[in-house]
Amino acid sequence: MEAPKHLSHLRKQDEVRRNPITRTYIAHSENNKGEIQTMTHHSLGVAQFMKEFVLSEKFSDLYEFCGLTHDIGKYSNEFQRYIAGDNIKTKHSIYGALYAFDKRYVEIALPVFGHHAGLPNCPEMRQQIFAELNCKKEKYNSICKKWLSDVENQISLPDNENFLGLSDVLFQELFVRMLYSSLVDADSLDTERHFNTEKFNTRKSPSFDSQLLLSKLQQTLKSFEANPEKNELEINKLRNNVRIFAESKAKLPQGCFSLTLPTGLGKTICSINWALHHAKYHDNIKRIIIVLPFISIIDQTAEVLKNIFDDDNCNYVLEHHSNVIYMEDKDEDEFEYNPKLLATENWDYPIIVTTNVQFFESLFSNKRSMCRKLHNIQDSIIIFDEIQTLPFSVTESTLTMLDNLQQLCRCSMLFCTATQPDFESREGFSGIKHIESLVENPQLVFEQTRRVTYHPIDDYKEISISELSDLVSKNSQSSLVVFNTKKKARLFFEEMKDASQYKLYHLSTSMCPIHRKRVIKDIRESLRIGEHIIVSSTQLIEAGVDMDFPIVYRELAPLESIIQSAGRCNREGKMKDEAGQEKKGDVYLFSLMESGQPSKQYHSWSEFANLLYKGNETKLYTHDFYSYYYRELVRNFANTDKLCITNDRKKLLFQTVADKYKIIDNKTQSVFVPNYNEDSLELYTHIKNQEFLTKHERQLISQYSVQIYDKFLRENIPLINIEKCGVLVWTGAYSKDFGLPFIQDFKTIII
Repeated sequence: MEAPKHLSHLRKQDEVRRNPITRTYIAHSENNKGEIQTMTHHSLGVAQFMKEFVLSEKFSDLYEFCGLTHDIGKYSNEFQRYIAGDNIKTKHSIYGALYAFDKRYVEIALPVFGHHAGLPNCPEMRQQIFAELNCKKEKYNSICKKWLSDVENQISLPDNENFLGLSDVLFQELFVRMLYSSLVDADSLDTERHFNTEKFNTRKSPSFDSQLLLSKLQQTLKSFEANPEKNELEINKLRNNVRIFAESKAKLPQGCFSLTLPTGLGKTICSINWALHHAKYHDNIKRIIIVLPFISIIDQTAEVLKNIFDDDNCNYVLEHHSNVIYMEDKDEDEFEYNPKLLATENWDYPIIVTTNVQFFESLFSNKRSMCRKLHNIQDSIIIFDEIQTLPFSVTESTLTMLDNLQQLCRCSMLFCTATQPDFESREGFSGIKHIESLVENPQLVFEQTRRVTYHPIDDYKEISISELSDLVSKNSQSSLVVFNTKKKARLFFEEMKDASQYKLYHLSTSMCPIHRKRVIKDIRESLRIGEHIIVSSTQLIEAGVDMDFPIVYRELAPLESIIQSAGRCNREGKMKDEAGQEKKGDVYLFSLMESGQPSKQYHSWSEFANLLYKGNETKLYTHDFYSYYYRELVRNFANTDKLCITNDRKKLLFQTVADKYKIIDNKTQSVFVPNYNEDSLELYTHIKNQEFLTKHERQLISQYSVQIYDKFLRENIPLINIEKCGVLVWTGAYSKDFGLPFIQDFKTIII
């Protein structure tokens, strides 16, 4: 009688394991073809991938050695019994780390120790290694003997002098991160190749070809030139001049660059054009990574890039953020993997568009899944858009890491914004050593693109929301009104409801993403067809949301918020007076009686900015005023390295660094709104009784979710259910105008 399949599978593995002639040790159990993976095969496979991922050829032996040693612990009797089916607990990562540490390769010991659980703090790893060695030295010696016998013709101790020769301990720390990333990706890929060949073979991304991508971009630029209506605009002539000058600096050595341009001057096209020409002159470049702070900007930027580079034959642009959803095709007979979905795991793609959170927190993370992509950052051009959004609490530690990344990993970096902070190192501020400007005469560019006039309302004396609504309603043109809190934006919206002659819109994070996206689309259409509209919004509209209003009202705010809001006014410079002459848009700055600000810091910085320009609003037009403001903020208010993350990096405290570094201090929870529309209700019906959700299902849920703070959760407990899968579900009302009701602004303070 034939044994059941699962028993024959275990017996087959057991026979291989116990056969003293074959001396075969098993790394992974049978795949769907009935094949096991031996330790020799897996170790050599990982080592080969590691050599392909190497940071520099001089480190090739270190990378290969790391791949060969990472699973030494699987030679233990306990692991071989476990892989054969015994129900026992076993750990294997510590033994490879112990061997590497014993040979004085701490840079290898750390990645090997953490290749499943995450990069550890070095002192804690040492403690665990010594404890294991003291208790189980005989077991360790036995494991090493088996491993050395199995790979005796493959192993050679690398030259450690290259690592020790790294000039700075921070370079050594970053090297460990890159080595860890390479090991995690190599281990994952080789394991996937064994268990799921079809999935592994699907990982075919298009190659980065700067010349091909440049030809595609040139076609787009020619189409602009062929459009006589656009070509007549002075703004487009200036865009061309700015782009050409930036392109002229593409041959410069790799380093850090800035592109400080007024809003609406085509930073996306200008920056990608420079990046592709820069890549053409530096043949080590493997990809371009574009990092943005907000989902709204990503949607727009990715759409522009896809229109330029993607076609029916090949897709070159990969979006990686929480709101993008890559489908996998399923039917009764086949399952087809999506190459883009797979590429989000390790960023093996030509052009990547991602978020600050995804990029920076991965760079400082110690977790396997987050770090897997890091080695594909090396030899890349990284474009940071709206970099002024970087939190002060992590500014210096972030800039230090970027400086290390640029030098060790041969990256070029471009900071793009209308409000460029002064990120260069100086006394009392540890930043980037040198940043090269790609704009020939920034002051002249800002003067030539001065499209607005700033007006203080009642010399910044406090006015009521009712008084503000009276002022706004008297305008015969469309207006955007930007507030510091959701509460104020909603109060103004409700105050304006009686003015039926206007079409009103509201935008805030009280609305789920798919709702906001629909409203933004409706606003753009209203502006396009010339409807008279009034938009009441929070700061979410400030950066990257491509809208053009003749009039903008802005509550007093930190300087970057004022300038970015003004960028939504007369954006294209198309406004004309009755005589057909060029006319400037109007930006009105006001202070409200209505109390409350997002935080004490926000309030302090708003007042500080106002002190700098009050009575001399022409300062708001100068290109370097924001840099001055930023330097003064750092000097007077901010400790930009208060978390001491860089010091922790020097001590190789990877777990501590990961715990401290946060781009967003996430004190919110996500609540799913099933009653937004029929699709959200159908999605809720689908997931309500499930205990586990797929990544795809969670991405769908995020489109209909709102971030809420603890106070809102406590005040509305009867209206919030928790499903089996852990998802919070809102059962109360959801307004078509402003989303969830009465959401309090986080850290709102009474002034």
